Amino acid sequence: MSVHLSEEEQLEVLKRWWKDYGKTVVIAVVVAVVGYFGYTAWQDQKRQKAEQSSEIYEQLLKLTVTEPGKSLSVSDKATISHLAGELKDSNSKSMYAHSAAFFLAKLAVEDNKLDEAVTELKWVLSAKPDAATEQLARLRLARVLTAQKAYADALAQLSPEPAAAFTSEYAEARGDILKLQGDLDAARTAYEKALSATDPQQQERYMLLQMKVNDLKIGVTTVPAAAAAEEKAQ
Repeated sequence: MSVHLSEEEQLEVLKRWWKDYGKTVVIAVVVAVVGYFGYTAWQDQKRQKAEQSSEIYEQLLKLTVTEPGKSLSVSDKATISHLAGELKDSNSKSMYAHSAAFFLAKLAVEDNKLDEAVTELKWVLSAKPDAATEQLARLRLARVLTAQKAYADALAQLSPEPAAAFTSEYAEARGDILKLQGDLDAARTAYEKALSATDPQQQERYMLLQMKVNDLKIGVTTVPAAAAAEEKAQ
């Protein structure tokens, strides 16, 4: 607005401007205010929901911790199932919900309810979790399917190759399946891969994998020797 306009002219210009744009300005301000308070309310609701989930998850954790040699009571299992269900229903995308499903799968395996464990692990996968959670769910699902002797389905869960953090465990799981299928050469190769991806400082795991490799090496080398001895005897 020109500084050379008189006060009356300035007022007239303001009146015209307000007539042309006033409503638009008011609407824009109202939208901005409503948007701000709406966003704030959404953030508050989100934070409250997260706090509630955290409290429920803490209760669940306390229930799952038992003294050595003791198992969960029927009542505790029912409570865990209820709390886990709340977490899953409240937000299927949250880590609390995924962890709850893992707990339910673990309890199902312990009770030899493998179908229920499969259902829980597939639920985690259906929730489209982050890569690490997905790979963990696939690994555990593969092991449950292996226990059900669904070897082809179990192997399918272990493809494609996981992140480096899961390389050893995926390879070991493949080795276990292949061994059960009778493909000992492939199983030994898988175990060797698992061993090479394992830090030797993880002594118990490293020794276990070394034993699995050695057992198959012994098995493969002794079979031809036994066959040769049998031929000589004939």
